[in-house]
Amino acid sequence: MKKILWSAVLLLAFGLAYWQWRGMEEPVAYQNGYPDLRGQHIVVYVSCRDEVGKAFLELFKDKTGCSYEYLKMTTPEALARIRAEREHPKADIFIGGTCDAHILAKEEGLIEKYVSKNYDAVTDRYKDGDGYWIGIGTSPLSIIVNKERWEKEYQSKGVALPKSYEDLLNPAYRGEVIVSDPNTSGTAYTMLAYLSQRMGSEMTVDFLHRLKANVGEFTINGYTPAQKVAAGEYLLGVNFLNDQLCVLESGFEVLTIIPPQCGWSMDAVSKIKKGPDKAVGRYFIDFCTTKEIQEKVSRISFSMPIRSDAEAGPNLGQFDIYEEFDFIKASRDRARLLQVWNDSV
Repeated sequence: MKKILWSAVLLLAFGLAYWQWRGMEEPVAYQNGYPDLRGQHIVVYVSCRDEVGKAFLELFKDKTGCSYEYLKMTTPEALARIRAEREHPKADIFIGGTCDAHILAKEEGLIEKYVSKNYDAVTDRYKDGDGYWIGIGTSPLSIIVNKERWEKEYQSKGVALPKSYEDLLNPAYRGEVIVSDPNTSGTAYTMLAYLSQRMGSEMTVDFLHRLKANVGEFTINGYTPAQKVAAGEYLLGVNFLNDQLCVLESGFEVLTIIPPQCGWSMDAVSKIKKGPDKAVGRYFIDFCTTKEIQEKVSRISFSMPIRSDAEAGPNLGQFDIYEEFDFIKASRDRARLLQVWNDSV
C-alpha cells in the first residue's frame, strides 16, 4: 500500500512539474479537438487588419469558450507598447505585424519561447528556428491601380500599366502615388528592407529620391493606400496583396499587379513575456496554426496559409517572390534603413 501511495505521489509531482514547465497551471479537457477554456480570458495586441484579428479571436472564443479583449495598432506602435510594458505586461499575445518586428521582440527579450504543437506542420521559412514566433499568413507587395481613372486618364495617352516597382518612378505619375511611411508602418518598412536587400544601398537611395517625387501622400498604416486608390483619390499605390484583395472583394474596380521577384512578408504571432496568462496564450498560438483555422482565416485575410496542407482562400494564385529576402537582416537593419528613408528628401 505504501509503495502504491508513493508511486501515486511521484506521478502527481512529475505531472505538475511537466505542466509548470509547459507554462500551464493544470491540464484542460478537450472537446472536438479544442481545449475547454470557459472562464478564461485573453488580451491581445493586434497589428493585422481589424477584421482579421477579430476573426482569429472570435473563432477562438467559439471553439474554446475563452473570452477576449484586443487593442488594434500598427506594428511599430505594438512593439513600442510591449517595450514600455516589459516589466508589467498587460497583454498575452502579439499577433499580426510583419515578422521582422517579432524577430526584434525576440532579440530584445520581449517575447518568450513556445514551440507550438503544430510547429512541425509549418514550413521552416515561416517560423522561428528557436520557437519564439510562428507565421500566420504571407502576402506579396503588390501595385494597386484605380481601373476607372487609368482607363480615362492614362490609357488613351499610351502610358503602359506599371509592371515593376521601378515603373512607379515614371514622371507621368507625379503626385498620383500613395504609400505608407516606414516610420509607422510595417508594410512600408518591408518594402524599404526589400529594396535595400535587392538593389543595394546606393541604388535604394536613388530609388527613394525619385519615388518620393511622385508620392502624393504617406500614410500612417499600410492598409490606407489600397482604400484611397480604390476611392479614386490616387491612381497608384503599393501595399500587400491581401489588403488590395480586400477592397476588390468589397466591389471596387481596382487592378492588382504583382511584380516579378516581388517583395513579400509574413504576419506572425508570439507570446509576450510574462503576460498575464501563460496557458491561454499558448493555446491561442496552437489554435492559430491549426489547418482548420488557417483555411478559415485565409478566406477573410486573403493571405496565403503557412501550412502546406492548408488550402488558400479565393483569388490567391502563385507569384514570384524574392527568395533571398532575409527577415533577420531586415530586423537588424531597421534603425539604419529608417535613417536612409528620413534623409532621402
